[in-house]
Amino acid sequence: MSLSPFKHSFLAAYLVVGAFVGVLVIHPLNLIVIWWEISRNPEITPTLFEFLSARLWLILLPRHLDVAVAYTLVGAIVGLAFGLFSRNYMRTTEAYRSLREEQTVLIPNLMRKGETDRVEFKSSLRWDMKENRVNRGLERVIAKTIAGFFNAEGGNLLVGVDDNGDALGLEKDLSTLKNPDLDAFERTVNDVVSKNLGGDLCPFIHTVFAKIEMKDVAMIIIRPAPRAVYMEEGKASIFYVRSGNSTRQLDVREALSYAKSRWA
Repeated sequence: MSLSPFKHSFLAAYLVVGAFVGVLVIHPLNLIVIWWEISRNPEITPTLFEFLSARLWLILLPRHLDVAVAYTLVGAIVGLAFGLFSRNYMRTTEAYRSLREEQTVLIPNLMRKGETDRVEFKSSLRWDMKENRVNRGLERVIAKTIAGFFNAEGGNLLVGVDDNGDALGLEKDLSTLKNPDLDAFERTVNDVVSKNLGGDLCPFIHTVFAKIEMKDVAMIIIRPAPRAVYMEEGKASIFYVRSGNSTRQLDVREALSYAKSRWA
């Protein structure tokens, strides 16, 4: 696919700027390195200012045209490389932003449809709605549900939503965090997964947010795990898997049989 005129201009600008950088920045820096190497004998070595003054203007002379061309090409290549990197970074950022927006739009629809084998609702991450206090035990409930999705085909865990699909919000959960914002909430979710299931699994989840009825709702998107995921409970390793619209614990024989077929 050919580049648009805008993209041509974008890369051309980096080429031109890079060419100037090659002559005006890379060349003087190279001379500084040369001066540093020959400055071991201070009796015969001029000062840095004298050294640069005597050599920088030489690049303007016709007999030194090859030097000017060389530094211009070096700078242009550096500029082009940086331009390509910047363009690809902007494309990736835009694609990621668009994907998050698409995922965020899904949240109201999932709330309306209710819990399924791929969707579950949780009222909070760590705030006990009944006792009106922080309850860290709820984090393990979240971890158990995520483990079930990991071991199955993945899914979406909506936090700040009651069993009927109504938005409760994240206000109580956020108030328990050192920095009460959504970024801190996402980091806390990653911490819960890392602590209870394994840090290697954090890349397989990400969290998006939506405003529903003026309340923040989180959706933890869980991809299938590349390995069997267990939760440590006391001295036992418990295997959970998603079954229908709930998370079920398998006994040892069932877990081994399931893992053999799932990750064979």
